[in-house]
Amino acid sequence: MAAKTIYIFRHGQTDYNATGRVMGRLDIPLNETGIQQATELANKMSGIDIKAIYSSPLSRAMQTAQIVANKIGVKITPNDGLMERHNGNLQGHIVHITDNPEQYQTDYKQTELVLPAEQLNDENWRPEGGESRIECFKRAQQTITDIIKTSPYDTIAISTHGGPMVGILDLVGGTSERIGNCDYVKLTFDGKKLER
Repeated sequence: MAAKTIYIFRHGQTDYNATGRVMGRLDIPLNETGIQQATELANKMSGIDIKAIYSSPLSRAMQTAQIVANKIGVKITPNDGLMERHNGNLQGHIVHITDNPEQYQTDYKQTELVLPAEQLNDENWRPEGGESRIECFKRAQQTITDIIKTSPYDTIAISTHGGPMVGILDLVGGTSERIGNCDYVKLTFDGKKLER
């Protein structure tokens, strides 16, 4: 396989990000702050010879990709494998974590939930109707591998979400940093190995 440079970025802010609601696969657009963040990202990317953008089809990622694409003059290819983790019945809720069983609040009719830390920290735990964190990571890792194998371009960008981005970064040693809206990382593929 040919060498490639890959810029992976997270979408701009949404109202759900601002209020701490779990989005998952809910299709929430960028808010004004998110549009500004995407514009700033586009300015940073404008000096890089990116030849294509691959994006999650969820509107917040596509909007971010479109703002960057408009600035640098490239096409966007949607890819379902770059979608955020499906958080099932947690989507739309504000989720708090506790180790105290007396504080659990699991009435899904309420906006705020308080769930066990042990459950939420388990990478194999799957919320009802959703996917586990490890399933999301494996999907994102397979997707980036497939894009690297099949893309005819040597410099590409990926517009995605926090969950898949963490999964992809696990391929290159992981990250201890929180990934903020419109944060990006540069990865290189030398034909055999992906590195940060």
